[in-house]
Amino acid sequence: MNVEIDRGRTLAVAKSRIELPGLLAMRCYAALSIVLVHLIALPKLQIPGYLWFVPTHFGNGVPLFYIVSAFGLFVGYSGRIGTRQELREFYLRRFLRIAPLFYFTMLFYIPFCWAVWGTTIPLSQFVSSALFVFNFVPNHVTGFVMASWSIGVEMAFYAILPLLVFAITGLARSLVFLAVAVFLAANWALAFQGTEGTLAVFGHFSLVAHLFYFAAGIAGYYVWLRICRTSPQIGRIVFAASLLAIVGLISFTSQIAVFFETVLGSSGGSGVKTAWAVTLASAVVGVSLYPQRWFVNPAAKLLGNASFSIYLWHPVVIVILDRLGLYRTIYASFGGASLPFLASVVTTLAVLIPLSLLSYRYVERPGMALGTRFRRLQPA
Repeated sequence: MNVEIDRGRTLAVAKSRIELPGLLAMRCYAALSIVLVHLIALPKLQIPGYLWFVPTHFGNGVPLFYIVSAFGLFVGYSGRIGTRQELREFYLRRFLRIAPLFYFTMLFYIPFCWAVWGTTIPLSQFVSSALFVFNFVPNHVTGFVMASWSIGVEMAFYAILPLLVFAITGLARSLVFLAVAVFLAANWALAFQGTEGTLAVFGHFSLVAHLFYFAAGIAGYYVWLRICRTSPQIGRIVFAASLLAIVGLISFTSQIAVFFETVLGSSGGSGVKTAWAVTLASAVVGVSLYPQRWFVNPAAKLLGNASFSIYLWHPVVIVILDRLGLYRTIYASFGGASLPFLASVVTTLAVLIPLSLLSYRYVERPGMALGTRFRRLQPA
């Protein structure tokens, strides 16, 4: 009975266009969290002690991207992929959403790598990236475009999404899929434990290692589907509880890892990652149910639209500013770590945000506009 109810709600959602501004805001915050992590890691900036959690935990912006992606794709496509034509249109739309900007950055990296590091890009790696199969090639899995490993994971997920839409038709099935994905990821990590070099990197960046984040987003979609017609206050409660849970995960990471290690009898890392996945998915559900204005504001929505550009361009901006000596100059001009780090963040965003908005306007949007010519699918 519950499966039939979920299927009916899914079909009802599929017949109408759903606007969820909270997803745009989440994409914005996910992108900015990754910018902060790489701003610290690439130029090796000193940070104030009270920001210790930024380099250790803001990397969860990538899993948040995955969760938002799966959630949004199920909102847009659940119940809409039923024929060969619709399947073809789905893949074409997804390709045109990612490929134009990604190909543009690939071409940019040819002179960029030569000018900055004096290196050339191997033809085989260029081809595997262009075909979006580099997630399946062990020595290419990270991609040559900085931070593009996650694009490889995302495109691999797109490849199997129609099958998941067909098979996962209710909350119960989504929870089973989440449990299976967690089991696969834990055993995948064990299989690559002790490996080094290319093999270790492949084990870490493979789709199998990250599939449970997408599964959490799918489960979040079905939770949202069940309660989306209830009081908006439920969304506020879910979102507030999720924020408290995030604070708890940051504050008590080691204790939580020990707990999972004791319960599971193995490394607690998989348990901690699963807790993050469920917590972030709950936050996505909460903000989708009740987009609070302080969180889902115009700036967040604007940058959420350009989040893909922010993600792809931010390593380039950071590397160039570092090579120009800007960060060293800032830190030499101020005492301590708080003020120079803040100035470095502001300076980086002052360059990155206009560049990303231009990239979104003149590269991403034309690609998406081309995709909208195929009218049979109308994803939210």
